[in-house]
Amino acid sequence: MAVEFVLTGATILRGPDLTASQESWIKVGEDGCISALGNTPSENSNVLHFDASSMIICPAFLNAHTHVIDGFLKETGFGLPYWDVFMPPDGLRHQALSLTPDEVVKEQLGQTLDQMIACGTSLFVDFREGGRPGVKLLEEVAADRPIQPLTLGRFASYPPQPATALASNRGVLTEDALAEVSGIVEEGAGFSLISANDLTDEALAQVATQVRSLDGLLALHVAESPPYRETSIERTGQSDVHRVVDHLQPDFAVHLTFATPEEMQRLAEAGIPGVCCPRNHAVIGLGIPRFDLMLEAGMNVAIGTDNVILASPDPLAEIQFASRVIRALRADPSFPTASEMLKMITMNPARILGVDHERGSIEVGKRADLVLIDATTGNLAPVSDAVAALVNRATAADIRAVFNNGALAHGDPLDVIPHKV
Repeated sequence: MAVEFVLTGATILRGPDLTASQESWIKVGEDGCISALGNTPSENSNVLHFDASSMIICPAFLNAHTHVIDGFLKETGFGLPYWDVFMPPDGLRHQALSLTPDEVVKEQLGQTLDQMIACGTSLFVDFREGGRPGVKLLEEVAADRPIQPLTLGRFASYPPQPATALASNRGVLTEDALAEVSGIVEEGAGFSLISANDLTDEALAQVATQVRSLDGLLALHVAESPPYRETSIERTGQSDVHRVVDHLQPDFAVHLTFATPEEMQRLAEAGIPGVCCPRNHAVIGLGIPRFDLMLEAGMNVAIGTDNVILASPDPLAEIQFASRVIRALRADPSFPTASEMLKMITMNPARILGVDHERGSIEVGKRADLVLIDATTGNLAPVSDAVAALVNRATAADIRAVFNNGALAHGDPLDVIPHKV
């Protein structure tokens, strides 16, 4: 149980719109949730008060798409075509995972999770290979750390259907395959596919029904590369985007780098959000997902950091890169705004994942999942616009402390103010 305390004197980015409130305070209850918010001075009480007068306090970050298991392979495959690195069963990444002892994987995974905590992350969504055992491994390593995984497991082996069934787009999953889906959802938070091309249309519908019956999250990579579209059209006459809308209806679609404006509109009308990973797709030469066009189409969009093998799990670094590259592509410095960018690692993913009742914004009743940014560092000072400072300039080195459910998860304790503010 957390200790009741007050963080006082800070610039707090409050509410779902991240409105900057200067000289403000947050009271955290013993349940680890925010019990009150206000302006300095706070009420006179014997509750511990901590001096946060030099801080910008924002909601902790939600990383909407990761592959955290490959941190022991950093820069492996750098400069090679993505297919040679990432695609099962022969990609370099999958070969290495199949040969590396669990002890080595677990040790590096723990270091990756600790790095994520230090970067301000309280929750992340991971697409996990290796079937149910792979999900269990991640859940076990994360269990004693102040960070929560929403683990979406995958089939243990690929392809999950015979090549003849995939080529003709005919056939359903076996009972054993459906049982594997159920076991994966029961072990973690849901189920993921690599792409719609993993399955026939009938099998996509089966997976959707199975995962929904267990109240799990369902997601996959969509329109990640030209072969996704080409293979899907060759087999079924439809792009993978249209098949996902027609047969799967996932909770969100990841990447969408090659989605057309018409397909973005279809996703928006179907209420399917997008999760984009600009740094990873840039480094593997696939291009930049046009999340700005997704926003304009009416989609809810979040940002993720994707594979640790080629990108650090740092949400601030991700939105800074994303903000710059979209402004450059549009030749327009005004869109997306700083608040729109910051929402993509706070409020937007909270809504996509169905956890916005307790995460994603600083509001009374929500978890005290907080990132305290030191506004006096040489990098940031002087701060004229707190939200823009985070989106355009702040780094993990500027983070003074991270709180998860009211408990200090990273950083040093702040100075105590005796008796009252």
